[in-house]
Amino acid sequence: MTAFSSKEPQRILILNPDLPIFPGRAMHEYLNTIGLRQLGHQVGLVSAVHTQRQADALDSLRRYGIELYLWWSPFLNNTNSALSKKQESQKWSRWHRRFEMLWHWWRDWRRPTDTKFADLTFRNLAEPLYQALLAHPWDVLIVIQSVYAHWIDYLPEFPLRVLVFHDVRSRLYEQRSRLAQSWKMRWLDYLEAWRYRRFERQYAQRYDLAITVSSVDEAYAQVHFQPRRLVTVPIPVDADYFRPLPGFQEVPGRIMFTGTMNHPPNVDAALYFAREIFPLIRQQHPQAEFWIVGRDPAPEVQALSNLPGIVVTGFVEDIRRYIATAEVIVVPLRYGAGMRNKILEAWGMEKCIVSTSLGAEGLSFEEEKHLLIADNREAMVTQILRVFHEPELKERLKRHGREIVLRQHHPTRIVRRYQRAIRDAFQVRYSDYVRHRKVVLDLHWMYPGLAGGIESLTRSFLKELITLDRETEYILFGPQILRYTLDLRHAPNFSFFPLERRYVDRLMDWGRRLAERLKWPCWKTPEVRRLLTLRDLKGSVSFSISGYIHPTLRPLRNVLLVPDIQHEYHPEFFSPEQLAERRRIYQEAVQQAIYIGAISEFTRRSLIEYYHVPPEKVTTLYLAADPIYHTSTYAPQQVRRVLQKYQLPAGEYLFYPANTWPHKNHLTLLQALVILREQYRLRPLLVCTGASKEAHKDLLRFVAEHHLENQVRFLGYLPLEEMPILYANAMMMVYPSLFEGFGMPILEAMWSGTPVLASNTTSIPEVAGEAAILLPPKRPEAWAEHIYLLATRSDLREELRQRGFQQARKFSWRRFTVQVLQIFKQVYEQ
Repeated sequence: MTAFSSKEPQRILILNPDLPIFPGRAMHEYLNTIGLRQLGHQVGLVSAVHTQRQADALDSLRRYGIELYLWWSPFLNNTNSALSKKQESQKWSRWHRRFEMLWHWWRDWRRPTDTKFADLTFRNLAEPLYQALLAHPWDVLIVIQSVYAHWIDYLPEFPLRVLVFHDVRSRLYEQRSRLAQSWKMRWLDYLEAWRYRRFERQYAQRYDLAITVSSVDEAYAQVHFQPRRLVTVPIPVDADYFRPLPGFQEVPGRIMFTGTMNHPPNVDAALYFAREIFPLIRQQHPQAEFWIVGRDPAPEVQALSNLPGIVVTGFVEDIRRYIATAEVIVVPLRYGAGMRNKILEAWGMEKCIVSTSLGAEGLSFEEEKHLLIADNREAMVTQILRVFHEPELKERLKRHGREIVLRQHHPTRIVRRYQRAIRDAFQVRYSDYVRHRKVVLDLHWMYPGLAGGIESLTRSFLKELITLDRETEYILFGPQILRYTLDLRHAPNFSFFPLERRYVDRLMDWGRRLAERLKWPCWKTPEVRRLLTLRDLKGSVSFSISGYIHPTLRPLRNVLLVPDIQHEYHPEFFSPEQLAERRRIYQEAVQQAIYIGAISEFTRRSLIEYYHVPPEKVTTLYLAADPIYHTSTYAPQQVRRVLQKYQLPAGEYLFYPANTWPHKNHLTLLQALVILREQYRLRPLLVCTGASKEAHKDLLRFVAEHHLENQVRFLGYLPLEEMPILYANAMMMVYPSLFEGFGMPILEAMWSGTPVLASNTTSIPEVAGEAAILLPPKRPEAWAEHIYLLATRSDLREELRQRGFQQARKFSWRRFTVQVLQIFKQVYEQ
């Protein structure tokens, strides 16, 4: 695996609840989104679909290769009658939502009200967001609008996090408080401004990059928020779309105001112009008309259509057809922030514009050349009448406005600035992200005594990892019992995340299930809880040692260690249900993993052959024996105590450490014992350790039928500290396994100075080398012959013992651990 040396982000995930469509709402976000895709990035968009028009516009995004992860409104295809019926059936849900919002407000009254409603939006988007995290490891998360900034509190870590301010909300409420007509509204708006200033400062400092759309917002944010990194990227405008329309004539005296008409600054502007300015214009220009064009007009805006000369259109299919008929576009905003799309679109269509200073803030223009400024009622009337009566002024303004759009707001130029801002921030963040690595070690399967050799593997790896790496933060994800069986006292960079939920969480789950039965929607849906668990894990890379990935960890950058894919070679050992499940979870894990380690060359070739894993994605990571087998010495009294405990004769028994799974092939040894007794007059004792598994009953039946009770001992799962003594005092270790991904007991026996008889299949020859006698696993007569040979040839046992020491030294836990650490580093650098 090669590191991504250019340190450029490749995958960008955009979190924007307001679906960007073109033409229509959030057009500038649409242009930025498809622009990033056209520049070679892989772009995903998490959003919501509320209307049929939005649903119809999705194909446009898909054509540009945008990966869509969407929440669909349940009311999208309902008729009004069906909707009202559903609303009636959910009256308790409405009351619950009100109670839920009241609880959120009381719990954190310092948070802006908008952000609490945004939590309900997050609940809807949690499922598509989780699916996006499953699909790819994303390099960049872009959150659109500061009202959703706190959503990073509910998400796992990303290499780069970007917050886009379409407007600075604290500025908006500050301005609004100054315009309030009553002291109560002034106080409420000022309180909300204080909340937003505190909120936006907190999150602007937590994101790696903050982007504003105007220089005025940038200056405000720099002073009040002190973000880590702040740039301004203006709004793009498609000048090919917003251009003069042939065949449409301006209607003399038609004044137009455009925008989303439930947006508070637009509502205030429409009411202000209609009530205080337009009547004065009509006194001097009776033919004047005031058209308010835009979707979702608030009730007070809709009521303006009752006044003479005022038209409120609501939603229109093509706003250009309306703008083209206007003689003058007005922007009478008295509060707000960000940059005005309405001005840029009107400039593109070569329209004459009269605006307040605040309405035009953030734009680069010259007064009297590009637009006219009027900051009070009388000035607004005067400037509009000038446009009506001075044709030369009107033509000059129309011509020069379009030049600004072409020169400063072309989509290609803007998206390159956008990309450059992200790239520069990513390169700054890159070294810090790589240096402060957080890795989740997936031990969800590790119940002591139940996992066989993989448990020994894991314990040895953890011991070496604690010694070698004091910088990476490791989170152990496993059953609660591991807290008491792993010694992490001298490992400050290791922490534990229990697999089992706490009692209080279980109680909350019960409460949520009750709420669902009562049709009360809860904020912590299963999808939200999944995301919160990922957040709490605090890791961005996971290392799964079991060969498959726990569902909770799948959205992380997964490194996978595959012990074997035995089920592909011996499907007969599994029920149809088990076989199907194993194939599913292993194939999904292999596809999900960024990188794979195979514990033998045999396993590596198996993955390439059966699962078509690209060879460059998988490498061989040879295991080693636990240091307890070659660094510990035992006093004679310890040895006597263990042998007496199990009533074993030193140097006179055969040893087979393996759980009684079918593939461990204990039956061949039992058959060999019968042959030794009947043909060689030899009655050796066979000692087996390991947990009782599927084949255990059949083995006991064979022992009883052939009267081997005095020759076979099943000791079960034994403490680790006793195992080296049992190895070292065995005459030989016998290992007739049908299938092994590695075969750890072979190395353990070699380090213990015990001669080895083993199968000649799968990975065993790689591990054993020339230091063991290798036999066909299904030929009990060959096993009986060589057991007799080793039992009667002390010189051969000594020769195998010496070869075993040499072979075992070729395998090192330090080498394995260093290789794994290199993979972690490369995954972070990728």
